[in-house]
Amino acid sequence: MTLPALAALACPNCAQPLTQADRRLSCPDGHSFDLAKQGYAPLLAPGSNATTGDTADQVAAREDFLGSGVYDRLTAAVAAASVTDAPGVVIEPGCGTGHYLAAALAADSSREGIGLDTSKYALRRCAKRVIAGDEPRRDAGTHGRLAAVLADAWQRLPVRDGAAAAVLNVFAPRNADEIARVLHPRGALVVLTPRQDHLRELVDALDLLSVDPAKPQRTADQLGTLFEAERTDDISYSIGLGHKEVLQLVGMGPSARHLDADALAAAVAALPERIDVTVSASVTRWRKR
Repeated sequence: MTLPALAALACPNCAQPLTQADRRLSCPDGHSFDLAKQGYAPLLAPGSNATTGDTADQVAAREDFLGSGVYDRLTAAVAAASVTDAPGVVIEPGCGTGHYLAAALAADSSREGIGLDTSKYALRRCAKRVIAGDEPRRDAGTHGRLAAVLADAWQRLPVRDGAAAAVLNVFAPRNADEIARVLHPRGALVVLTPRQDHLRELVDALDLLSVDPAKPQRTADQLGTLFEAERTDDISYSIGLGHKEVLQLVGMGPSARHLDADALAAAVAALPERIDVTVSASVTRWRKR
């Protein structure tokens, strides 16, 4: 198989271009990287202190919940905001299973994409992600337009300068300097962040992590020296969830790391059989200054 978006990738050791022979990537300085049998490229930067990322259970919960369609309005808003006339690929640091990245690629069939994450469980699914409207590849389950890459978003990304037409930042921390480096001058940074009332019914009932009221200002402060906001779309609607969906929603997010599984199951069992939950988030499109 030929790794998609190869021309946009760079060696994590020396930042030089990568070429491919069979299942091995290499640079002119002789650094080489063998593709994992599941189809992703291991390009962690030297000295990275990255954790293993989301667990297998978190990834499975996210795949099931996002696959149910209840976040489709958020997904569509991110995909629409990612469309740009700049040349290059679409990348998503912290891509998880590649759900949002695949939607952005479906919105522009001319693009290739790079999903970067530290969770091998997530990357295995990302490498097999089928983009709507495309035919899946038959070799190693890897799709023809989406490269899954093991990389640490807090280190130098294994992406060439200015190679990205769009960068997605979905419910995730962001390395503003690296995003600015890889983004084309006419490119778009698309940031999806929760608003203060996001999932408020579950936050109160299950003692979940809440959204910091200062989050919008912190995001603006973090990005404002390098980027300028073009527009923001606030999205708010209600979804009805059963106990199974509630457990998936909690299990896929950061609260899953802080809650005892048995206590959570008991708390969810005490909820009504179906509960209305608020989805509230903002999609902001930024451009480089």
